[in-house]
Amino acid sequence: MEVYNKNRDKNNSLHDEIREQNAKLKDAPLKEKLAYFKEYYLKSTLVVIIILILVGSIAYSMLTAPSDTAFAAFFYNDTGNSSGTELIDDFVKHLGIDIKEHDAYIDASMYYTPDSTDMNTFMALEKTMAVISTGELDVVVGDADTLDYFAQSECLHDITTVLPDDLLAKFEDRLYYAKYGESETLTPVGVYVTDAPKLKQYGYFAGMKPILGLIANANNLDNAIEFLRYIYMETE
Repeated sequence: MEVYNKNRDKNNSLHDEIREQNAKLKDAPLKEKLAYFKEYYLKSTLVVIIILILVGSIAYSMLTAPSDTAFAAFFYNDTGNSSGTELIDDFVKHLGIDIKEHDAYIDASMYYTPDSTDMNTFMALEKTMAVISTGELDVVVGDADTLDYFAQSECLHDITTVLPDDLLAKFEDRLYYAKYGESETLTPVGVYVTDAPKLKQYGYFAGMKPILGLIANANNLDNAIEFLRYIYMETE
């Protein structure tokens, strides 16, 4: 006994319509085919492409991450002329890192704006979280909105618990407080480094008040703390 499907006629009509449209397009001019594609498929295709690029970028970052990174920092919303590598080159020399065996880098291309739908912001945050998940990222420097984001994501140390006494005394009046995770309590997650001589020397964060935070699961916390000490060394 056949069970009647009240939606069958409707489904068949839709199927027939699609088949009819495909038949019409089969011999249609290229211009009409492109117009049809743009009308019905372009948006969904672009979304798929963006997702594939994002997933590929994250996978590439994780698969190609050096197995032994001595120091890594992400600079967010940098406003200076800082396209060169002099800062990290000088810091590597200061630490005595053998770059043949260890990697060290600063990525100053990161960008973040709260509630932004910009793809650059989305990809920067995804990349940062991927690198944090490996323990490779040691330092993040950026504006207050950036530090707030990573504090709420529970990515930063309470900086007063990890700084040595001399640096804690130096920065006790320059601590930056933010809400940590779901807590409403403000936690000191960074220090203002507006007057850091090395950042000024190499053209970073001109005209803004950068804040430095230490990543909670950093593999190289000692080097991250030394970086804070280093950027306050007087320039030659």
